[in-house]
Parts: sequence; structure tokens; C-alpha cells
Amino acid sequence: MTSRRCNPRLCAAGCLLVLGIMLTACNTSSGQLMDKAETNWRKGRYDESIQSNQELYNRERRGRYAARALLNIGNIYYLNLRKLKPAIDYYEKLTEEFPDSAEAILAHKQLAEIYANELVDLDQAIAQYDRMLEAKNLDDRQEILFQRADAYLKKEEFDHARRELLGLQDSGVSGRLADQVSLKIGDSYEIQKRFDEAVEPFQKVLKSSFPECRRRAIFSLAETYENLFEFDKAVQTIQMLEKTPENDRFVQSEIARLSAKRKGAETGGLMWDHAPVIPAAPAKAAPAKRRPKKKTNIELSPAI
Repeated sequence: MTSRRCNPRLCAAGCLLVLGIMLTACNTSSGQLMDKAETNWRKGRYDESIQSNQELYNRERRGRYAARALLNIGNIYYLNLRKLKPAIDYYEKLTEEFPDSAEAILAHKQLAEIYANELVDLDQAIAQYDRMLEAKNLDDRQEILFQRADAYLKKEEFDHARRELLGLQDSGVSGRLADQVSLKIGDSYEIQKRFDEAVEPFQKVLKSSFPECRRRAIFSLAETYENLFEFDKAVQTIQMLEKTPENDRFVQSEIARLSAKRKGAETGGLMWDHAPVIPAAPAKAAPAKRRPKKKTNIELSPAI
């Protein structure tokens, strides 16, 4: 009986076809599991979502969805369950196993936020910013540089912080970030009581197109002039506030307070009063503060 030999080309094609079908089935199954995990996340079923993401990671530790599964688990622990230790563990696992992935950059951002704002470990936060800045294609490089400079400012490394902020200005930063950079430079001088040098950075923001930045500049500059005993300029600056009944009442109270302080300075009986109670900002504007601490809010949707 004559045996039939398989045509080598046909055999190879058949194997490739079978392999392709198997891979497609695997990808479809993994994709469905990811959809299930993220649906559970959106519906608040956090334990079920963690379980599905973990199952997906265990199934394909180097596969298409592995990095995303680790990021999802870290985000659930951090953003939803507020459990920082497991969140850090999963973010770090992601950055170690997939260092060049887009998900790794997001994990570094979350780690930086946790260390800067939750654990107040600024050295660790700076280390995370440094890792992000090593990436070649970083879309928000200027924002990350600004956050790192802010961390140095919080560490009271004022010269280092200013070098980074001035470098950002020289790089041509624009928009709201440019205003934030100027405000931080002014803050750094004011904290050190170098009030003369704080004036110019605050003045740059007075004509900002962003109301919350302009409002902050007004309060900061008025405070700076007050510390310089330039009371007329302090009054003129505070009068730049938007005309609202609440702001008008505040301006009048500030004029009275500054007048009394000027009189005390002229008679040698200066009273070091407390900072005034600043009225809340109008709707759609950030709350007014003398020197607010910036918090990095990184919002990630379940589908990353």
C-alpha cells in the first residue's frame, strides 16, 4: 500500500493556520477577561476586578494585557480602596517587569503622587520623577519637571527649586503651567523673606487669562507689598479683585486693616496682626489661598 507524503508547504501552512487560530482564541479570551475586570471596576466590584486582573496577569505574564492588569490592580488599591501598601507593591512590580511600557510611566506618576502627597516622602517622590524623565517620549515632560521642582521647594531646597523653575521658563513653557511656574518662583522668595525679589514673579501673573492663577497672584503680591511696608501698593493690588459683593466687603476690611497697620508703623506701635480671612473664590475658580500646596491629581480611567 502506497503511503501519502504531506506536501511540506501544505503542512507548514496548516501549522501556521492552527497556531493563528489558537492565538486568536487566546487573545479573545484575554480580551474578554480584561473587559470583565474593567466592567467590575466601573461598577464598584473591586474585589472581583482585582481577581480578574490577577488571573489575567497569571495567565500571560509577558502577554499583551499583563502590564495593564498590574496597573489596574494598583489603581484599585490606591484610588478606590485607599490601601497604599499593596498599591505601591503592584506599581513597583509593573515598573520592574515592564520598564519601557506606557503603563510603567503611569505607575511612576502614581508612585510619585503617593510619596509626595500621601506619605510625604519627597526623596522617593523625586526619585519617581527622575525615572519618568528618563523616558524618551514623555508627553508631559514640562509638567513632570514642574512637579519635581515643587518637591524640591517643599524640601526647602530653594536654590535647586528655583533653578529648575527658571529652566522651565527659559524652555518657553506657556499657558497655565507658565503662571504656576511664576507663582512658585515668587513663593520661594517670599518663604525666604526675600520680598523684593518676589514682586516680579507675582506681577507676571496679574494679567493671566486663568482666573484662579490671577486671583492667587493678587493675594500673594498684596501680602508681599505688606511685608515691604508698601501699604499703598498693597491696597491697589487687593483692589484688583473681581467685583463681587463678597470681594468688595473683603477689600474694604483689608483697606481698614492695612490703614491701621500703616498708622502703627508710623507711630512706632506696629501690631503684627494675623493674616486676613480671604473670601472664597467665585464659582469655577480655585479657592483663594496665600500659598496653596499643589496636589497632583492624576485621574485614570479603567481602560488605559
